[in-house]
Amino acid sequence: MTRKMHPDSHELHDWPIYGPNDPEVALLVDRLGFDHGLRVREIEKILIAALRLRLTEEEQRETG
Repeated sequence: MTRKMHPDSHELHDWPIYGPNDPEVALLVDRLGFDHGLRVREIEKILIAALRLRLTEEEQRETG
């Protein structure tokens, strides 16, 4: 797949190393883990499900 130019390409490439820029993401992860007892893998599954749903919506919008 050919990569498109993106204004946030540096941040997207750095995401796996440094994580998100928005501290609210870390706050929400902390709350789910420490306040509600979710394990990291459970939190990751929530993030993956939300991102997959959004990706599906974007792809349908492009082809629809």
